[in-house]
Amino acid sequence: MKIGINALFYQHPASGTGQYMFHLLDALSTIDSQNEYVLFGPQPASNTTSFYPYVVQPVPAFVQRNENLRKIFWEQVTAPTAARKARVDVMHVPYFAPPLLPRVPTVVTIHDVIPLRLPAYLPNKKVQAYMNLAARAAHNATEVITISQHARQDIIEVLKIPEERIHVIYQAAGEQFQPIRDPEVLARARARYGLNERYIFYLGGIDQRKNVPQLVRAFAQLYTRLGDPDLQLFISGNPDKQSGPFFPDPRPVARELGIEKQVICRFVEDEDKPTIYSGARLFAFPSLYEGFGLDPLEAMGCGTPVVCSNRTSLPEVVGDAALLIDPDNLNEFVDAMYRVLTDETLRSDLSARSLERAKAFSWHTTATQTLSVYEQAYRRTHTHLKK
Repeated sequence: MKIGINALFYQHPASGTGQYMFHLLDALSTIDSQNEYVLFGPQPASNTTSFYPYVVQPVPAFVQRNENLRKIFWEQVTAPTAARKARVDVMHVPYFAPPLLPRVPTVVTIHDVIPLRLPAYLPNKKVQAYMNLAARAAHNATEVITISQHARQDIIEVLKIPEERIHVIYQAAGEQFQPIRDPEVLARARARYGLNERYIFYLGGIDQRKNVPQLVRAFAQLYTRLGDPDLQLFISGNPDKQSGPFFPDPRPVARELGIEKQVICRFVEDEDKPTIYSGARLFAFPSLYEGFGLDPLEAMGCGTPVVCSNRTSLPEVVGDAALLIDPDNLNEFVDAMYRVLTDETLRSDLSARSLERAKAFSWHTTATQTLSVYEQAYRRTHTHLKK
């Protein structure tokens, strides 16, 4: 087969879709020497990998001045046309933007349908129109990949796509997410971020569904209950860059509760994440809605005990390796964190379980299963053409 990939997100390597693409393509390069892969992008990408050719297919000048129109034109016209001209057998769109009129058999990865489930994630008519287009176009995809059983059920209910065309393929933490035990490495990372030896870590965004103000409230009660003046809450993120009601700032909550000096909000650089995970006393994740839950899995790969929401896909990901809590139940949240911080036997057990659980997910498996979907899309179309 000749397999095309919509590589728009090579321009955004730090994004979730960008990371998904890089890990998937890297793994495919190690397992598949039979098929030919071609990446298509609207402009040159400085982050292209060396193992697959990258074809630049610019959008016309008349749409380039408007960023939204440029993106839609690329997804709906330029990329599908480029795939057909290149005679690809299957085109993979690795995010929720399949073409309404695909020119070749198309596989689309729908990570979640959160914008269609939560009204706050459809802030204006432009976003609503875009999501409506994506929802209609998804019906014309040959096969759909999603990243959890919960997301699959959402797709069935919201998009009404036949369940036999939806394939659950889990993601995985990167290989860099391993336990780091070197005291000097841990100390240097703490110094860079102004951390004490005892801190609770959160990473995963500060938008509404992430429920970060609730984490601050739970930490305030925990801090009082423990009476440990050195305990800190480290929230990865910069609320100054993402403001407004959609991104509730956790710092006013901390000030109101008198713990502002114990709460640190700073972006963690990618290269520091394994170290910061590894040094945390626990990783707290009170999210209300997740398509998968990669952040708790990364923490588990580092052997960090996890206290995690019991909502949506998260129980699927963490299994029995984390303490699951109702994120709306403040007392339950506080009690779970208290147990982890005061019971060394529990901490050790959770750490061991976390490491085992993380091993159950791998990009090798993700790539193998994704290749199988490409083959299924090809067979489905090929069989139909023969008839």
